[in-house]
Parts: sequence; structure tokens; C-alpha cells
Amino acid sequence: MPANPSPLTAPTAEDLRAWYRVQSAALAHDRPGEPVPSQAAVRAGLTTTGSRRRVVLWLLRGSGDDPVATAVLRLPGGPAGADGGPAEIQLTVHPAHRRLGTGSRLLATVTEAATAAGCGSLAAEAVSGTQGEGFLATRDFVPVLRLTWQRLALDDLPGRIGKLPDVPHPGYRLTAWEGAVPDTLTDGFVAALRALPAPSAAVAGLDAGESRWDPATVHETAELAARRGDRLLSVAALHDDGEVAGYTTVLLPGDGARRARQYDTAVVPAHRGHGLGLWMKAEMLRRLPAAQPDLAEIHTGVPDDNRHLLAMNTALGFRPLRRTVRYRLRLRRR
Repeated sequence: MPANPSPLTAPTAEDLRAWYRVQSAALAHDRPGEPVPSQAAVRAGLTTTGSRRRVVLWLLRGSGDDPVATAVLRLPGGPAGADGGPAEIQLTVHPAHRRLGTGSRLLATVTEAATAAGCGSLAAEAVSGTQGEGFLATRDFVPVLRLTWQRLALDDLPGRIGKLPDVPHPGYRLTAWEGAVPDTLTDGFVAALRALPAPSAAVAGLDAGESRWDPATVHETAELAARRGDRLLSVAALHDDGEVAGYTTVLLPGDGARRARQYDTAVVPAHRGHGLGLWMKAEMLRRLPAAQPDLAEIHTGVPDDNRHLLAMNTALGFRPLRRTVRYRLRLRRR
């Protein structure tokens, strides 16, 4: 491996196939028993980005030209450069090439790139109990968030869940939409997003790259999903005065995969204590079979300190799948 590998500026079809070989081997090793994303989904995630993130890629090959490692660096601030905010890295080394120094040298290269871009910190995530966790922990990364990932099998829903959407909640009604939030609800939806705890967007995987939610960011998030071939399905609880009291969103895969991803579920503080979260999520579960009949399961990540949401998901039938840790490395500003 070169001491300072160059970014992959214009990935070819062969580059993307090589990238997938590393990713699929690593996921099969680190998440045994879980389905591996399709090559189409991985390709779409790499090549479809928004205006609020700049993405830099590295693909490393060994002496025999076999792919051995990949890295994705997501920089805030758009093409003009970062604004001192956090960058995110996803670094993957093929299981057959680990513990040979490849990951360390690639991390040094990516860290230097993030520092040069003016970022204040670098975030990364690893599956608990894997080599990746030890790798980050011994390189000055500090754990900042622990997550429990959960799985819900749609053919194993408790019978009572199907009745929950019909239970009246005085003063509130449910509504739903696919794709971008309707214009009439945009301001209320943005206000609900802003009520979320800081890590929520990162947990959800929303690629807008901003914690300062505004209407443009919200619409771009839906546009990105559509460009990748995916669909966003949302259910919201509206107060009688028209205010968005809460919402829940699921990403429906467009590549034929049978697993959906639950994004955020949130209730605005002024409307908590009325059972709206469980109500909205139950309505979502009722709508999914019609929205995408071949779905088999949903998965989601919940911060370990969000006991309320963990308990709610357990009541719906979600079961633990794996645990991950998000780390942060503070960067020296130039």
C-alpha cells in the first residue's frame, strides 16, 4: 500500500465491483447471519450525494491488484470546503487483510484529509465486539454514543398491534405521505426535527449532513432517497390546531431487498405523554404491507440512553440484533 494513497476521484464500474467485494466480505464477517446489501444499493450510496456533503473515496488494492480496503470521508460544508464541523469516516478492511497495518495507514491518510478540510472532529462507528471497535479505541477515538440495533419480523407481529391505530387519541389525528413532506406540513415537520436529540440524524442515516434542519434540507433528504431508488414513508400525528405533534419515517429499499430501515420516531415535547409514538409506529406497521408487499423485516438503531424508545420498540415486537459504538476523534485545527 502506498504511504499516502490517492482518493478515488472517478470510480469506474470495475472500481465499484472491487469496492463491493471488500464491503460484502467485511459485513459477512462482522455481522454473521444478517443479509448483505446488494451491489446496486452500495453503488447508489457512493455515487448519489447531496449538496450539503462532500464525499471523498479511497479504494486500496494489494500487490496482486486484489481490493483490500475502502474508506469514505463525508465532509460538511459542500464543495467550497468544511466549516469546522464534524466529518464522518467509514473505513473497511477486508477480513483477510486485517492486522497488517493497512487500516492504520489508511486512517492516517483520511484523518489528514479531514484536518486539511478544516474539520474539528472525525466520527466513526464500529460493531461492538469486533476488531473495528478495538481499532478505533486504541487510536484516540473516544466513545460518544452506544446503540442497540433491533429487528422486527413483519410476519411475527403481536396481534394487538394491528388494533392500536384505531384507538382514539382525542385532539389528534394521523396522516401519512410518501417522499417529501407536503408543503402544508413542512414548517411543522422541521420544528419536530429540531426537537430531536443531537445524535438522531446520524442514527437515522440521513445524508443531508446537517443538524440545523430547514425546509431545503428536509426536501433534499427525500430527493436523495428517490435518486437512490428508495422511498421514504412517513406517518405523522397532527394536533387539532394543525401542528405536527410527532412523526415516524421508514426507508423502503428500491433494490429488491426485503429489509426496510426505520428512521426517526419523535414526538414534540409539548405533545408527549399521550401515547403518540406507539400510535404512529403501529399505523406505520399497518401500512407497510400495502406500500411494499415483499418486505420481511425492519431494522433500526436506538441510542442506549433512549429507554423510552427501546421499550416502545420491544412492545411492538422488535428484538436485539447487534450493538454498535459511535466514536469521535478531535482533530487539531490548522
